[in-house]
Amino acid sequence: MRTATVSVTTATPAERFFNALNTMEDNIFLDANVIYDAGTKAMKGSSFKYSTHLFEMNHLLYTAMIQKNLREGTYTPEAGSKFLIRERGKPRYITSNTMADKTINHIISDEILTPSLSKYLIYDNGASQKGKGVSFHRKRFEAHLHKYFMEHGNNEGYILLGDFSGYYANIPHDKCYGVLEQFLTRSLDNPEELKYTLWLLAEMFKTFRVDVSRFSDEEIQAFRTGKVDQMLNMNADPVTLTGEKFLDKGVDIGNQNSQSIGLIYPYRLDNFAKIVKSIKGYGRYTDDFYAIAGDKETLRELLDGLRVIAKEFGLIINERKTRIVKLSGFYRHLQNGYSLTETGRVICKINPKSVTRERRKLKAYKRLLDAGKITYGEIENIFKSWIGGNFKRMSRQQIYNMTELYKNLFGRIPEWRKGHSRLRWLMEHKSADSD
Repeated sequence: MRTATVSVTTATPAERFFNALNTMEDNIFLDANVIYDAGTKAMKGSSFKYSTHLFEMNHLLYTAMIQKNLREGTYTPEAGSKFLIRERGKPRYITSNTMADKTINHIISDEILTPSLSKYLIYDNGASQKGKGVSFHRKRFEAHLHKYFMEHGNNEGYILLGDFSGYYANIPHDKCYGVLEQFLTRSLDNPEELKYTLWLLAEMFKTFRVDVSRFSDEEIQAFRTGKVDQMLNMNADPVTLTGEKFLDKGVDIGNQNSQSIGLIYPYRLDNFAKIVKSIKGYGRYTDDFYAIAGDKETLRELLDGLRVIAKEFGLIINERKTRIVKLSGFYRHLQNGYSLTETGRVICKINPKSVTRERRKLKAYKRLLDAGKITYGEIENIFKSWIGGNFKRMSRQQIYNMTELYKNLFGRIPEWRKGHSRLRWLMEHKSADSD
C-alpha cells in the first residue's frame, strides 16, 4: 500500500487532511483518487444544477466523507428523486440520484461492472457501450441482411423481430443479483473489491423496490408472477404508500448501473441464439432483438426456446410486437423501416412518425422562442443534430420539406461551419418530383 509522503507528525492540519485523503488503497472503493475522479465524472452530466455546484465547492470534503462511509460500512444510498417524461407519448419515470450516489455508481459501473461484464456479452449486443450504440446496431442489422444475401444469393429468407414487455420494470432482483454475482465472482481477483461490490449492489437494489403497501397479498403475488407496470404508483395517494410492503422487482431508469444490468441480464437468451441455435444473424439492443434465417421453422424453434428462458428469468416477451416476416417485405426495427431487395440492396427509411414528431417540435420551439424561453442558437443546434443523424434515411422531398418549414418558422436556414456538404445541398435543392 502506498501513502503520501507528508509526515503526519510534522504536517499542518491541512497537510494531514490531504495526506489521509490521498492514501492509495488496494481496494478501489477506498481509494480517494478513484472516488474523487468518479465525483468529477458525476458532475459532468448536470453541471447546471445547484446540487452539482454545492458538490463541486466541497468536492474534497465529500470525497473524504464518502471514503469514510465506505470504509466503516455505513454508506446507504438514497432512493433518489423521480420525474416523469413522455417518450413518443409513453409515460416513464426517470430517477435522479444524489451526487454522492452518482459518485458511487460511477465507481461500480466504470471500474467494476463494465470491464467485468463486457467480456461475457455477444458482439451484437449493441447498447450503452463504448464504441457502440444505435448507429452501431443499425449498421450490424444491415450487415446481417447483406450477409444473408451473399450466402444465399436471394432475399427469400425470414426475420424474427421481438422485444420484451416492460423490460426494466420486470427484472426480478434475486435472479438479477444472482447473475451479477456469478460473473463478478468469476472476474474479480480482489476479494475485498468483490465483497464491496456485492454489498453496494445489494444496497442499490433496495432503492429499486416498489412500494405496494396499498395492494392486497393476492395482488402482490400476481405482480411477482406477472407483468408490472412501471407507472404502478403514478396516481397513487402518497398516504397509501406506507413502506410496509415492497415488491423486489424492477430497476430504475436513470441509474447508471441499470444500463449494465440491461445489457447482461438476458445473456442466456443471446447465447442460446448465437451458440446453441447457431443463428449468426442475431442481435439485441436492450429489449429489442432480431434473428435472420432461411426458413420460418428455424425461427419458430428459436422463439420457443427464447420463451422458455425468458420465463425462467422472469422476463415477458411481447407477443403482440414479436413476429416473423419475410426479408423481402417491409419491417421496422429501432424506429427505421427496412427491406431486402432481390438484388441484395437494403432499403432503409425513417419512420414517418419521427418526421411528424420533429415538425411538431419545431413549431413548439417557435412558440418558446417568441415567449423568450429559448434562444435561436439552441433551436438551431437541436435541429442540426436531428437532421444530421437522420438525413441518410430520409427522401430528398422530406429533407426539403423540413428545411422549408424551418425557414418559414425562423426566417433562415441552419448554418454549418464545416462538413455536411451533401446535406446542405439537399436542404437547398428540392426534388424534381415535387414540381
